[in-house]
Amino acid sequence: MSSEKFEFAEDELESQLEKLSAVTKQIEKNSGEDRKRSIQVCEKCLEDGEKLVEEMDTEARSAPLQYRAEMIASVRSYRSRLATLRSAYRATARSSSLHGGEGARDRLVGDGVREKVIAGVRSLERTGESIYRSQQVAVETEQVGEEIITDLGSQRESLERTRNRLVETDVELGRSRKILKKMYLNVMSNKIILICIIVIEICILIGLVYWKYFSRKY
Repeated sequence: MSSEKFEFAEDELESQLEKLSAVTKQIEKNSGEDRKRSIQVCEKCLEDGEKLVEEMDTEARSAPLQYRAEMIASVRSYRSRLATLRSAYRATARSSSLHGGEGARDRLVGDGVREKVIAGVRSLERTGESIYRSQQVAVETEQVGEEIITDLGSQRESLERTRNRLVETDVELGRSRKILKKMYLNVMSNKIILICIIVIEICILIGLVYWKYFSRKY
């Protein structure tokens, strides 16, 4: 994680959740003043837990982008666990309250209620764990998606650079073709001029020979 404050709050919240879970289990066994103290401890744990979750949420939403998704998923997981433990505590407190003031018959009913509460708590815990795993999968999927997008962006930049180089190469080839064509025209022009000069010299030579050897006979 990127925030020391977030990590500190996470450690404190983990401690509060463990304490809340342990004291909730003690409520069923305690009575009188001990039960009241246990309830007070649970209420304090819930209050502190809510504050810590809000603090973590604030830190997560202001975190750098590369850490934000994972931190927010962690906050959601802790919020879900806190809600599960809150439901378990309240159900246990109600069941224990009903159990403490009744006779043998009510104790049997209370035992049945307690078993249902325990089953419900376990179901909530399993649901919370399932939600946490789903959130982790979502975070991992998001991270993989971000990596793929980053790779695609890099490949796109590479392709654009390659395309630009090809365009520059094509421009250079066009210039080279123009230069070669101009050189070819210059060579051909020089050849034609040279041929014309040779033809003129030959004509002059023929004219001189004719004038020197044949014109005097007539």
